[in-house]
Amino acid sequence: MKYQIWYMKPSFLRSIVGSSPESNNLSATHVHLKDIEADNQEDALSRMRAENWSPKGEALDFQSKGLQHATMTIGDVLVDEGDAVYLVTGIGFSLLPKT
Repeated sequence: MKYQIWYMKPSFLRSIVGSSPESNNLSATHVHLKDIEADNQEDALSRMRAENWSPKGEALDFQSKGLQHATMTIGDVLVDEGDAVYLVTGIGFSLLPKT
C-alpha cells in the first residue's frame, strides 16, 4: 500500500495538546515529506525511523522544509491510498475524521 508521509511543523507542536490537524488542510500544520510503500501503518512507521530511511544523513535537508525531526513521531500523519488520514499517537494511530 502507498502512504503519504506528513511531518508536523514545529509551530503546530505547541498547539497539539487537545487538538488534531484538519484532515482536509494538512499543509497548514504539516509538511508532505514523501510517499512510501508499506504493508500497513506500523510498517510505514518503522520505515520512517531515521536509522532505516536516512542512514547516511539523507534527512539533513529537513531544515529547508522547516522540519526539526527525522524519525516519524507522535503528531505526524499517514495518508493511505483511500485518502484515510491517520494521526500517530502515543498508543498507535487515530483515524482523523473527514472535514
